[in-house]
Amino acid sequence: MSAPASRAEVIATVVIVLLVVGFVLSKPIRRSLAAHPTPDTCAALLDRYVEHIVHAIDEKPPASELVARKTQARTIASTDPKFARCPVYLTVDEAECAMRANNADEFERCLP
Repeated sequence: MSAPASRAEVIATVVIVLLVVGFVLSKPIRRSLAAHPTPDTCAALLDRYVEHIVHAIDEKPPASELVARKTQARTIASTDPKFARCPVYLTVDEAECAMRANNADEFERCLP
């Protein structure tokens, strides 16, 4: 039979739990206080992602295919509320990570 927890152990446990919960709940606050990408950077992210997708389908796509797909993606993004929140939701660090990505999978891992 184990001895009951001492008052100090209970307080220490409660403090640890509160710190963990506080850290998890502070993520939206930390995100809102972080630097955010510009709308131009968000447009560049979209173009980069389209390039990754097109290159995944065809290693050497014709330039006209890239241009057409980027135009199509911009048209869709212009009415997409998720894309519209890019400048306020993404952080500069996430955007920079995505721009450095070598493929679509790496790109997606950079974003929340």
